[in-house]
Amino acid sequence: MYQVKTETFSGPLEKLLEMIEGKKMDITRISLAEVTADFIFYVKSLESEINNFEGNIDEEKKTESLRMLADFLTVASQLILIKSKALLPELILSQEEESEINNLEARLKIYSQLKPMFALTKKYWIQSNQLHSRTMLMSIEPFFYPPKEMKSEVLKSALDKILNSLGSFFLDTEKIKKQLFSLEDKIAELTKKIKSGISKFSQMIDNKNKEEVIVMFLALLHLLRDNIFVASQNDAFEEISIENNSNLS
Repeated sequence: MYQVKTETFSGPLEKLLEMIEGKKMDITRISLAEVTADFIFYVKSLESEINNFEGNIDEEKKTESLRMLADFLTVASQLILIKSKALLPELILSQEEESEINNLEARLKIYSQLKPMFALTKKYWIQSNQLHSRTMLMSIEPFFYPPKEMKSEVLKSALDKILNSLGSFFLDTEKIKKQLFSLEDKIAELTKKIKSGISKFSQMIDNKNKEEVIVMFLALLHLLRDNIFVASQNDAFEEISIENNSNLS
């Protein structure tokens, strides 16, 4: 199976856990928000590295590499949602979004508990002296030898349970179409609105959906960081007013 050539790579949860442990933090929403930028930067480097390898790998390996990148992007999108909620406390999440965040936290905590077992399992497996000959196993005539007290009804019931449980391995899929918003486009849109005389952030995001509001807020942070505009807010959760930076005039 194709993997990016890094010493520590083994999946998005592994990388996310490594970043949280590196900052010496417990697994909480606060820690997940803290490492969001680092994780997204890593995903970008991962994407670049995959693109460099694609010319030298077959279609099967290319598909595997894109599937692996999709796993990282899925976790990255959940981290952006957590970060957005931390920046905008008044942002109301849907039940599905809350469930996704809780699921990521739970998976990460379980993974952190299981991680020490991986090395031990590998160690004991390597030390094991068990050998199995495939030729020998294939040469044995197959047979069925149930216990004497086994009844056909019990066997049928057990087989039915196994067949019914197989459905849990196949997740239902649903195509979700979402509009993507460019940060650069929203920076340009905000700049145009502010220069036209609109100074209230609530007016700038009027009639926009939650995803677009988040991108608009990130665009505002970029403009404030570059000192192109200045913003003021009298109190928490009150209106944000934006105007030109008079020092640049």
